[in-house]
Amino acid sequence: MRRLELAAVLKQSQVLGHIGPGNIDEQIEHARAHLDAANPTKGARWCDLGSGGGLPGLVVGYDRPDLRLVLLDRSTARTSFLDQAIIDLGLEQSVDVLNGDAAVIAHQEGHRGTYDGVFSRSFGSPAMTAECAVGLLGVGGRLVVSEPPDPLVKRWEQTVLHSMGFGELEFSVASPRFVSISLVTPTRDELPRSWKKLTKTPMF
Repeated sequence: MRRLELAAVLKQSQVLGHIGPGNIDEQIEHARAHLDAANPTKGARWCDLGSGGGLPGLVVGYDRPDLRLVLLDRSTARTSFLDQAIIDLGLEQSVDVLNGDAAVIAHQEGHRGTYDGVFSRSFGSPAMTAECAVGLLGVGGRLVVSEPPDPLVKRWEQTVLHSMGFGELEFSVASPRFVSISLVTPTRDELPRSWKKLTKTPMF
C-alpha cells in the first residue's frame, strides 16, 4: 500500500526547491501528457533524463508500474529526495534512481544503448539533450522532450540529428507540446562527448 499520495510527494519536492512553482495538479497533468506522448510499450525500459524533483519520472512510475524506469540526475540532493520518494510511493520494484553525469553514464555498460526511450522535461538545450540521450537509446528507441508552448526560434536541427543517428522529428499538435525523435542507426562511439565539451561547443 502506498504511504503517500503522488501530489503530496511532489508538493514536498516543490517546497525543497527541486521543482519550480506552480499548481501541483497542473504539473502532474503535464507529466501525464508527456507519458501519453511517449506511449511506451508494456515492460519497456525508459530513462527520465535530468529527473530533478521527479517530473515526469515519478508520475510515469506511479501511473505505469509495468515500466522499468530509471530517474537520472547529477544532483545528490535531488537523487536523495527521489530515493525516498519511490519508497514513499511504493515504487521500489519498478523504479531506480541513478546519480551521475549523463554524458558519462551514457558510455557505461548497462546503460549505453539499453533504453527503449528517454523522457526529458527540462534537462538542457535541445543539442545537449539529444547528445546525452543518443548514447542511452537503443536503435528504435525514442527521445520525447517537453517543448515550450510557443518557441520563438527553431530549436532542433534535423541535419545534425541525422548525423547523430536520429530519424525525423515529430511534433505534437495539441497543447502541451512535445517533440519525439527515434534513433534509427547506432550512434558514433564518441557520443556523447564530455559534459564540458557538449556545453561549451554544442552540436547545434
